[in-house]
Amino acid sequence: MPMRFGRMVSGIFVAGTLAFVGMEGRLAAQAPSPAKQSAAGGGVTVAVTFLKERTGAPTFQVVLDTHSANLDGYRFEEIVRLRDGRGGEGAPAAVEDAKGSGHHREATVRFTWPEPRLQTLELVVKGVGGVPERVFRWGLQ
Repeated sequence: MPMRFGRMVSGIFVAGTLAFVGMEGRLAAQAPSPAKQSAAGGGVTVAVTFLKERTGAPTFQVVLDTHSANLDGYRFEEIVRLRDGRGGEGAPAAVEDAKGSGHHREATVRFTWPEPRLQTLELVVKGVGGVPERVFRWGLQ
């Protein structure tokens, strides 16, 4: 359950949300299955949108956003994985439309379907902003 917080900064009330980080350092997205999910931690917000199946493959838009760090060192090919529900992880088959620099980066990340087909997709973004992993989940019908 996220915790709401707020404080006065130069006469302006600033509000926000804290997400729970588990003992093993995993940061889970707040919502279980909307197309777009986000998780903030370590000064970086990661937003992931499930774009369904483009060209027959699970495809996601992944956005990294911050006001305090340089995000240029993160390679989507290295930080994004699809979990197969059996303990395995797959690297992206393709990273497309990568753009942005500095405080904002985004890309479209496409995977191949693990066999047998999954009933739940679990996308993991690893090591961004000092958070070991952020987990995003979608149920498939």
